[in-house]
Amino acid sequence: MRNIAVLAGGCTSERQISLNSGKQVLDNLDKTLYNSFLVEVNVDGLFCIDKEKKYQVNLNDFSCALPEKTVKFDFAYIVLHGSPGEDGKIQGYLDILNIPYSSCSIYASAITFNKLASKKLLENTGVHLAKSMRIEQGMSFCLDELVDEIGLPCFVKPNTAGSSYGVTKVYEKDKLIDAINHAAEEDSTIIVEEFIKGVEVSCGVFKTKNQEIVFPVTEISTKNDFFDTEAKYQPGLTDEITPARISDEETKAVQDFTSLIYDILELSGIVRIDYIVKDKKPYFLEVNSIPGMSAESIIPKQIRAINKTVTEILSLVIESKFED
Repeated sequence: MRNIAVLAGGCTSERQISLNSGKQVLDNLDKTLYNSFLVEVNVDGLFCIDKEKKYQVNLNDFSCALPEKTVKFDFAYIVLHGSPGEDGKIQGYLDILNIPYSSCSIYASAITFNKLASKKLLENTGVHLAKSMRIEQGMSFCLDELVDEIGLPCFVKPNTAGSSYGVTKVYEKDKLIDAINHAAEEDSTIIVEEFIKGVEVSCGVFKTKNQEIVFPVTEISTKNDFFDTEAKYQPGLTDEITPARISDEETKAVQDFTSLIYDILELSGIVRIDYIVKDKKPYFLEVNSIPGMSAESIIPKQIRAINKTVTEILSLVIESKFED
């Protein structure tokens, strides 16, 4: 049986969300195929959790000395939202040791973690993109020019944070500076992006050498002004409707773009791509290269919608990495 390390935690605002995802992945791994272990990642290193006690992972060979035996991990299932998972850092470490893992490569992770870089690579590919401007912390800019270019309302967001941390929807020009400062708490690079009025949707996808699974499209309908951190994680504020209440033509367009983007950005494992659908066109928002996997997350709901189990899909992901 393979020894699977489920890597969760991390060092960002998304730490607790990641730990929740990690516990769900751990619970859903096939116990007849895998010995699975939760490995918590924090600033002090990697720690295997065994019977509520923490044991430091030996980073030289990705093993851990537990009271009953020493475990050498064969595979890493990564559910680290934010750094060091979605930015590719942990993948670099695993590549050095030749340990296969569930997610995108260093390159694809770094690109998708950087929203501006993702959009740059998708220019002139047929993918619809919202207008945006980049602001670096400390640089000078003209508010009037920014508003003329992007319009109001608009979104101000950090370039690399997830779970909507640091994001503000801005209606008035004199609120932009506060929003930019708020985003700068998460990242030194800030995006000011056009607001597109439409239906927010999300679509998961997973490909192997031999098959492609594009999941059903989920509509995100929130009682908040937008799908902010509170709306994402506080029960009752958001309805996630699968399949989305959009036309068959719009659904096909979202799924086709999802498959195309997966290939263009050289993605791997299960990813989720978010859009706003307006006038039958899906406008790309961002790639979630390590999407949430808690019981109420979008991907598990999409898996259930195609009459599969999370256990089945996790096994597919793991085994496909040993075929590469």
